Amino acid sequence: MYELRVLDAAQFRSLVFMDDVIPGVEEAYKLFSSGRAGLFPIITHEFDPGRSDMDIKSGYLDGAGIYGLKILGWNADNPAALGVPALAGLIVIMDLQRQQPVGILEGTPVTFLRTGAAGALGARTFARPDSERAVIVGAGAQGRAQLLGLSRVMGHLKTVDLFDMNEASTQKMADEVKAQYPGLEISARKFADLERYVRQADIVTTCTPSKKPLIKYGWAAPGTHINAVGADMPGKQEFESSVVATSKLFCDSRQQVALKGECQHAVSEGLDPQGITEIGEVLNGIKPGRASDDEITLFDATGMALQDLITGKVALERAAAAGIGTVIRMEQ
Repeated sequence: MYELRVLDAAQFRSLVFMDDVIPGVEEAYKLFSSGRAGLFPIITHEFDPGRSDMDIKSGYLDGAGIYGLKILGWNADNPAALGVPALAGLIVIMDLQRQQPVGILEGTPVTFLRTGAAGALGARTFARPDSERAVIVGAGAQGRAQLLGLSRVMGHLKTVDLFDMNEASTQKMADEVKAQYPGLEISARKFADLERYVRQADIVTTCTPSKKPLIKYGWAAPGTHINAVGADMPGKQEFESSVVATSKLFCDSRQQVALKGECQHAVSEGLDPQGITEIGEVLNGIKPGRASDDEITLFDATGMALQDLITGKVALERAAAAGIGTVIRMEQ
């Protein structure tokens, strides 16, 4: 007999916070780039292109003793039509040595925190430490996650300008988050003014489902750091490919971003993927990060199951210690 623990979203949120997730995601990156963790092929499918899709991401972490998968579905119409989140899914974690299930978690809050942590690590590792002005493009759940992550690692941050093609969403996000960040000046901006604010920004984060470039070549000033978070499937794109081709490039998985990240378009036009540095290589001290204050750096974060799994492991361990969650006793 063995025990399988199940955590819902509220239980996860009571146990794990952004400051807990950033070190785990950092460890996942380091294990991946040192060969002690790996990814299995991703399964993706668009049910209704641009409106409804799913993906199944899986992997293993020898260094953490686990493997597993995340299945995630997205339907853009859910909030308005059904009153439920656009994103939903499950994470299944297995014990690598014993080959037995450890737990199942609701995927949405894990995805929220681990993706925000990825952006936080991208900024902490590659942005200029004195960065003060940030632009976030995308006022959905991930816009909030990216803001939370940046606020935890960029100590000199002063202003955050929010953009979304749906300007009502931009204002809604600004109104809802301002009280949470009393030390930041957070403003909803008109999408037509995006170029002006990108030119002034030290950090630019994009987290939209766009399939056409939102940010053009020449907008980012020398020294800008870019977190490209939105492109995570073939066809998605938030930057002109020339922005990517002329930046110093970093990523979570070199192979993955060449196929489905922001880098996919520049690669299809001749960019050599071997010139893209994995963040884990920088964190492990194998390769350099930013070399000067004038470089434009870009971190292409497509997301890896490893981030979900290591975050879920932390939650399940804390839940077991606190006696939280539903325990299912499995007969053998």
